[in-house]
Parts: sequence; structure tokens; C-alpha cells
Amino acid sequence: MPYHCVAKVERALNDAGRPVKGSRIAILGVSYKPGVGDVRESPALKILTLLSALGAELRYHDPYVPTLPDHGLSSIPLEEALQHADLAVIVTAHPGVDHDTVLKRARLVVDLRGITRGTLVGNVVRL
Repeated sequence: MPYHCVAKVERALNDAGRPVKGSRIAILGVSYKPGVGDVRESPALKILTLLSALGAELRYHDPYVPTLPDHGLSSIPLEEALQHADLAVIVTAHPGVDHDTVLKRARLVVDLRGITRGTLVGNVVRL
């Protein structure tokens, strides 16, 4: 499934006229399920690895996972993650994360969890 998700990200960026290489991508949620800090078997880890291999500049926001030492990343505040991001990817839809702010501030959003279902926003690509 992570390969399909990364392909969705690639297509969304290509449709916007941007390559993955050099694109600033904000990953929103890296734990394996909402409301927990456990990253074991999280698809976000493979997604991060694949996007990094394609040359993306990655950052992430997850209130439950402060650091990802294996990826050399630390969680940053949501506003900071979205600032200057070419694309935001909702991987884990944590409670308490303001997804309305994501829709308003992000240039482009790939929603892998269906959290934006029912919204009529033109910058969203759904799985």
C-alpha cells in the first residue's frame, strides 16, 4: 500500500507541474493509528523512505511521535510543517489535528485516510 500512496503523491505533484525531487512534502501523522505514538508497522515509515529516495524534502507533524531517529527527523508544529510545503500528505488522521487548517493552508493535499471526504476543496487528492 505505501507504494500506491507514493504513486498518488507523485501523480498529484506531476499534475501540479512539480517533480517529487526537490518538492517540500509535509507528512501529517506517522504513527500506525490515530491517537497513539506507536510507529511499529506504520505505513508512514515506508512512505517517508520512498519519498526520500525520490529526492523529496521531508518534514512531519505528529503530536504523538516527537522524533524519528532512523529518518533524522523531528516533529514540527503544524503551521511550520505547512509553511512553504508544496504538498501535505495526511497519513494518520490524529484527533486534535486541525485538518481544516491543513485544507486552507496547504497548496496541495493528498488525503490517504478519507478525513476530507465531503469537503469541496479543489486542492485535495483523495486515495
